[in-house]
Amino acid sequence: MGSDTVGDASAVQLWDMFYLGDPRRHMHNDVKHVPQLYAQAWPYFLTLLVLENGLRLWQRKEILRLNDSITSMSHAILQECAKFVYKGSEYCVYFWIYSNYRICELPWNSVIFWYFAAIAVDFCYYWMHRASHEIHLFWAQHQVHHSSEEFNVTVGVRQSVFQSLVGVVCYAPLALLVPPVLLLVHQQLSLLYQIWIHTETVETLGPLSYVFNTPAFHRVHHGSTLYCLDKNYGGVLIIWDRIFGTFQDFIPDKPITYGLVYQKNTFNPLSLQFFYNLNIYYKWISMKGWKNKFKSVIKGPSWIPGLSWTGQDGRRASVKGLRKKYDVKLSLLLKFYVVVHFVAVVNGYFTLTKTPRSDISITCMAISTFYIVWSLTNIGLIFDKSSWANYFELSRCLVAFVHLMYFEPSELLSIFAVNAYQWLMGISIVFWATTCLIR
Repeated sequence: MGSDTVGDASAVQLWDMFYLGDPRRHMHNDVKHVPQLYAQAWPYFLTLLVLENGLRLWQRKEILRLNDSITSMSHAILQECAKFVYKGSEYCVYFWIYSNYRICELPWNSVIFWYFAAIAVDFCYYWMHRASHEIHLFWAQHQVHHSSEEFNVTVGVRQSVFQSLVGVVCYAPLALLVPPVLLLVHQQLSLLYQIWIHTETVETLGPLSYVFNTPAFHRVHHGSTLYCLDKNYGGVLIIWDRIFGTFQDFIPDKPITYGLVYQKNTFNPLSLQFFYNLNIYYKWISMKGWKNKFKSVIKGPSWIPGLSWTGQDGRRASVKGLRKKYDVKLSLLLKFYVVVHFVAVVNGYFTLTKTPRSDISITCMAISTFYIVWSLTNIGLIFDKSSWANYFELSRCLVAFVHLMYFEPSELLSIFAVNAYQWLMGISIVFWATTCLIR
């Protein structure tokens, strides 16, 4: 045990997903020693995924759709890849304020202050989350999380690549008191807690529901029907919604339609990440006068001149009743293909993240990240049965095969992995070439 940490926090534990882990395991004096808890939690996420499907079968509900679930997990990988680019720059303002203007030096290794910091971070999360819904520019990024028409644990990891940038302003006041190491820890623990509340299999937590956020409350938050809009912003705690008037209890006899009010019908994760920014542009150019143009960006998505900030005047758009979900049927062969290649991409992603940065060149990092994004985009195109999917996927497999055959890939992959990927890409090339010729 060194002086920069109280406990062994080398790996995330299952109880951390419920914010029940030993706080001493997550105490550090240096931000360099704060582990990537969120990225380490994949085994527990997959465990929850299996348990949820088992409960859905027992409750006679449909199991998770492959297209929607893989799309959600693709967003999680894209978000983590974006962090290769940010490299922690989203915390620069917080570090600067803490270094120059903190009121006092509060202890990083105090259990009492650790819990105080947890509540303070959750309080700021409430306002960050609320701003993500009530400021149009922020909503353009956060809408990714609401773009699924399902509600399950995979939706919990469907995040925007720009979501971390949204919180820069909302978390900044904490820098006057809370050490950066505690902010980094509690942001991750909060996200881990919120993964499991994305499920329809748990109805209530009993008396704990008065204080803690629950799956039932979060179901309301993800609804696009009128009574669900702009409600239940809490992360771990629901008390902030009760205090600030944004709480809405779950009403069992009122069916909830999940997804966006104006749903984007695609499984292409890259399109879902960025399409809504065009909506801001279209609204901007439709407004008369610079004052209204500015308001169209900083006020709520439903705002128009003459309405309140969020447009809550009986004229805001919402989904009335249930709507048919976007779902494209694929053959069993294509489903098998997508699963195999998605697993290959995930394996490549974890290989990239586990390799020390000092062992990876910038060129290798850039090429690997580009390949991951390209692969996940193509998988989305296949799910959509896009007319471009065949040619894009054939191109991707050809490029990957040539790279593995004629360039040096040993920076990341073992000889066995290289041979396995060569066979996979070779077979895939034959498959897509045949498909393109038949068409």
